[in-house]
Amino acid sequence: MNLPNSLVRMGAVVLAVSLATAGCMDLADLAESVDDMLVVARVGVVAHPEIGSPGAEARLRKALSCFRSRKVDAIVILGDLTKDGYLNQYRTLSGAWDKVFNDPVKGVDRNPPRRICILGPNDRNGYRDAFADELGGTVFDEGEFDVNGFRFRVGARRSAQSGEGPVVPEVFAEGKPPLTDEMCFYPRDGASVNAGSLSGVVPRAGYEPVERAASASQGILLSAYSGKVVVSRLDFTYVEKVGDDWTIPLGGSGAATPLSVKVPRFWDDARLMVTRGTVNGGTVFKVAWPPVLAKFTGERAFSYEVEAIMGASGDGKGSVVKRVYVHSPNYHLSEDRDILPVFCNFHASEFPSGARVRFAVTPVSSTGVRGARLVGDECLMP
Repeated sequence: MNLPNSLVRMGAVVLAVSLATAGCMDLADLAESVDDMLVVARVGVVAHPEIGSPGAEARLRKALSCFRSRKVDAIVILGDLTKDGYLNQYRTLSGAWDKVFNDPVKGVDRNPPRRICILGPNDRNGYRDAFADELGGTVFDEGEFDVNGFRFRVGARRSAQSGEGPVVPEVFAEGKPPLTDEMCFYPRDGASVNAGSLSGVVPRAGYEPVERAASASQGILLSAYSGKVVVSRLDFTYVEKVGDDWTIPLGGSGAATPLSVKVPRFWDDARLMVTRGTVNGGTVFKVAWPPVLAKFTGERAFSYEVEAIMGASGDGKGSVVKRVYVHSPNYHLSEDRDILPVFCNFHASEFPSGARVRFAVTPVSSTGVRGARLVGDECLMP
């Protein structure tokens, strides 16, 4: 007699709960065991390994090791796979895989993880077939794949999807935004998810860059269940999540989990700290403030609008002389690592001599929701 897989899984869950109740298993082991029994497929996704760049192989191996520990059924590597498209760079990528999976941990389906590579703009130098032979996997320009009945789509660019039929999650690798940015998730456009990047992240246009983000290493883990897929955003430098999971319902026409609309705000006694110093013979005002984090105020700020306002009163009304947008030093990492003060420098030469200026900071969520401004004390320009 053959029982449906759902009944077999449910029976296994009941057994695991019974063992925990009997004291044979602690709660952490129970949670992991139940998840292993309910999950249909696990797929690890990374993008832009850019093999041939400094440190690229080590970053890829660390990401693959992270997925190995999570017993994935498939790993998707989205281009650019290489820096230049040279055969030796493809061989390095294939060798990195072999070093990590020389004794592969089997996934949910009890088989070694499937290898899927998607070519990028740099991967067009004629070594595609040779790479596919050495990798022992599949090389595509883009495609739709099935892993244990979980169907998903991947590509180097986000495709236009119709709203008809069941939701097919799509993972793409266009650009290198940080995975802490909620705009990496498009629940109203067919559940598209940006894969992140192994080779650093880049802020949106108009934002001052954060140097340490250039060496970030990020990717995602898709955990598919009978009625949903859970998207976990991962940082491979510290091997931890960089934000809450996203959930995409499967089947029917259900919409993905709506994005948060909470307002980022400073805590009640937060203050701007303005210090005056000298750089290269010129006077500089350094404006600093604490990061706005969800664990303290309910919503994390993705960025900050900083204004220099002349003739401003205590509520910040006046003429805006300069406006810039900045990130916190660790905006691309988890909240627990985003604890350093945020700052922005203004040169006194940017203002008229003797001007009275106040600085104001507005926290902004990644979806564009703006909180209340925090206004500092008046400063007299020399």
